[in-house]
Amino acid sequence: MSHYQLAAIDLDGTLLHSHTHRVSPGNAAAIARLLAQDVTVVLASGRQHETVAAFAAELRVPDATPIISYNGALVRTLGGVDIAHQPLPADAAQTIVRFCAAHDRHLNYYLDDKLYVREATHWARLYQQRTGTVPHVVHDLTRFDGRRPTKLLLIDTNEVTDALMARFQAQFGDSLYITKTEDEYLEFMDAGVSKGVALARIAAALGVPQSQCVALGDSYNDASMLQWAGIGVAMGSGRDSLKAVADMIAPPADDDGVAAALGRLFPNREK
Repeated sequence: MSHYQLAAIDLDGTLLHSHTHRVSPGNAAAIARLLAQDVTVVLASGRQHETVAAFAAELRVPDATPIISYNGALVRTLGGVDIAHQPLPADAAQTIVRFCAAHDRHLNYYLDDKLYVREATHWARLYQQRTGTVPHVVHDLTRFDGRRPTKLLLIDTNEVTDALMARFQAQFGDSLYITKTEDEYLEFMDAGVSKGVALARIAAALGVPQSQCVALGDSYNDASMLQWAGIGVAMGSGRDSLKAVADMIAPPADDDGVAAALGRLFPNREK
């Protein structure tokens, strides 16, 4: 019988299939089985809360369940109650905005759970295709000077984001959390933000021991969550660096790897 009480599950590259960007019937059935067993299912994503909440509602997660969005910068229940919000410092955000404007780099600016962009570039269209999120075009992101966005996301080629990641990490040091989530995505959050920190906060609030938490993910930003949980599961289609720190390797995401892993870790039991 499983002793796990909570499952934290990443979206893109983990729960969602790569072609449809949707939850497959197999994965949905696996989550429904966990919910029927009173297991807490926490969706954890770099996406904004609104889009993660739509998947939680589709899966019939209870309204009181926390959701991890923006890689942990925001923890809010499906019902809309904020548990934690840690936006970027205004001066750091302003520096990144001005760099992207000066070097013609696409930047997603997330404020008050809305997405703003300077222009509707092909990178904006790629992001919309992948997530379904429609950006608000404002032409000049410096209009938000002095505000504290929840997250910034620079989108470009893998080579560019790799180079800029090294540049910005050298510039900001430990004052920001900078990570890649896709080859094209370079993400900026406040220092101390991570999915692992968010999961620890949720588990403490719910009274669930660390040893009774499971985390599933596929990419760099999932490492903290997998390492904190009692057992961390990396998708077979995920990053090699994540597999190296995982306790278990699931089948690829497109082969319903989440359902396979949950079936192994949460065998059928009576409520």
